[in-house]
Amino acid sequence: MGESQRTVPRFSFNRSIHLAGTDERLSSIAGLLLLRELDDRWRVTARLSEAIVDTRESAKVSWSMAAQVRARIFALAAGYSSQRDVTELAGDPIVRLTTSDRRGSSPLVESAEISQPTLARMHRQLGSDANQQALGESLFDLGWRVIRDAAKAEPGTHTIDIDSMPVMSHGEQPGSVWNGYYRGRCFHPLMAVHGETGTMLAARLRPGNVPSAAEATSFVLEVVERLESELGRKVRVRGDSSFANDNLLSALEARGSSYIFHMARNPRIERMAADLLKPTKGARSREPREWLHSLTYSSLRWPTERRVILVVQETPGELYLHHFFLVTNDWRSSPQTILERYRQRGTTESRFGELKSRLEMKLSCTSNQGDEAREKAWRANEGTFLLYLIADGLLHALRWLSKYELSSDGESLPKLQRVQRLLVDVAARVTRSARRVHVHLANSANELWMKVLARFARLRPVT
Repeated sequence: MGESQRTVPRFSFNRSIHLAGTDERLSSIAGLLLLRELDDRWRVTARLSEAIVDTRESAKVSWSMAAQVRARIFALAAGYSSQRDVTELAGDPIVRLTTSDRRGSSPLVESAEISQPTLARMHRQLGSDANQQALGESLFDLGWRVIRDAAKAEPGTHTIDIDSMPVMSHGEQPGSVWNGYYRGRCFHPLMAVHGETGTMLAARLRPGNVPSAAEATSFVLEVVERLESELGRKVRVRGDSSFANDNLLSALEARGSSYIFHMARNPRIERMAADLLKPTKGARSREPREWLHSLTYSSLRWPTERRVILVVQETPGELYLHHFFLVTNDWRSSPQTILERYRQRGTTESRFGELKSRLEMKLSCTSNQGDEAREKAWRANEGTFLLYLIADGLLHALRWLSKYELSSDGESLPKLQRVQRLLVDVAARVTRSARRVHVHLANSANELWMKVLARFARLRPVT
């Protein structure tokens, strides 16, 4: 049967609709242009690629390290998590314009495409100690610029929230181990987030079976020192009970950093609080009630006497009182102030929820069970994990810069999914003239982009 006689599928609900391909340059992720503009103003991928130790033979290099890093990070930001996705997107005109080192319209006519094996080799290079450090520095630098320039955080006290989260695996990735608490094979990375803006500052990939506080002391001190150096003032550290151990608390006390941690219960602290946990006599209130008590506590594990805030809560309809403990080295603030500061941790909890729901992290497997092969795959996965977080950091920056345009009340921070839908997943047609590349958007998207780009223009450039 000839091509012209081939049966074309029709839509049964409206048979006048016909499907037809086109040679026009069309894209569904035009918002990568905004990410590339932000990336160029802050030189995120440029500085990262300059810091990466590239061991390739220069005579055999087809794609610069900067182009590869941009291609991978922008694809992750657009929701394409597989290395193969970069190859499949290579024909997209917006992807060509945003990932190429070349200017003008020449990226649209490039014939070469970044292949999946090329990206795999890049990921293996990122596993070296020097390149891991470069990725960590890039993540922090991006986070600091979001705090200072995009979010314009208030000059008061800044908080670092420490937590861990599961990254579920779906194969035999080296380092992924069964975790009984999360009921699955996973990694168990350590995270540091700026509490006031929800900005990721640092992360460390760890095997799935390590305790939450493993490696936490050195990790936390490094982030605290770096942020305090940038801010020129002390920061507060906050976390759940998993991190409230004497090593970390003593280290923070030694450098004069304030902290608030949820404290795990134990028989001794429960006996100390017993008299304060008796139900009130008489009729119970129809409204929730709360009492706060300031205690001091020390033990063999905690030889230093520390301040503990007991929070007692009464809920209508429940027979027993609920209670929990907070430990802090802030001896001046009232118990109510300490509790309010701890409850502001909700910003960080929301960020972790976004990361787990939005970023489907696909990390590499290896069929070779040799120790050397597994070690290389593990190091490559560490690099991939940090690239995910840098991509998320760029989207988070875009969210802060578009806050007033995308939020319903002009004040609250919009959901990351909303930023993705309204600013990144935007359809466009790309055309060329003699000296210009024209990107055609719907009028509604164009008006929104003009406002966001005006905010970009007020960002301080990075040299």
